[in-house]
Amino acid sequence: MLRWNDRPLAAVLLDLDDTILDGRAGLDEAWDQAASLLAARLETVSASAVRAQIRVSSDWYWDDDERHRRGRLDMPGSRRAVLAHVLECLGRPDPRLAGEVAVAYGALRDARLAPFPGALDALARLRARTPALGLVTNGAAAAQRAKIERWGLAAFFDVIAIEGEVGAGKPDARHFGHALGALGVDPAATLMAGDNYACDVLGALHAGLEAVWIDREGRREPPAAPPRPHRTLASFVALVEALER
Repeated sequence: MLRWNDRPLAAVLLDLDDTILDGRAGLDEAWDQAASLLAARLETVSASAVRAQIRVSSDWYWDDDERHRRGRLDMPGSRRAVLAHVLECLGRPDPRLAGEVAVAYGALRDARLAPFPGALDALARLRARTPALGLVTNGAAAAQRAKIERWGLAAFFDVIAIEGEVGAGKPDARHFGHALGALGVDPAATLMAGDNYACDVLGALHAGLEAVWIDREGRREPPAAPPRPHRTLASFVALVEALER
């Protein structure tokens, strides 16, 4: 029987991006190449200056909660918006150029996207031992389904809850409730694991689930106090190893 904190588990829910899939692979390199593409077209601005503005514009875009919600449901649009902001701040507004470079950047990111080392093997081991397994992920339906199909992930899960299909995203309790209802399990007997502290950990704890924070960056200290205790592990593979003990 699968157990957590000496209690039996009826189900495990997992995040997708930056938990199973390495969504940050090639991130800096892709932005570096985007900066070089923009600089070559602008001619009068250095690649380093463009790259610095990309950092500022990315923070501007993603630090706003409403833009963040809209952006994760339309990643191509969010990339265009960031690059359009870059060009505006550099005094060279050009929506068409922003769109062209956004497409190139997206292709670079997609080419580097892959599961973390050992993640698929760990997922297969967890599937063999878990009574019920669910995937709960924010993002647009088409984009997330493409990732799931690309690596054959659907075969591992009893339910897949995607923000763009459910109509609510983590940390909204409705997202967790959708998965729990489909599995027919009690939240108190369910463990949620993911890398996003606010969405995966605080959202799960507020919804009555157990929670594990996948802290790959080794931050250890969470950005906000949780309502109940949670565990912190370095990777999804480490979680599966802990569940196998």
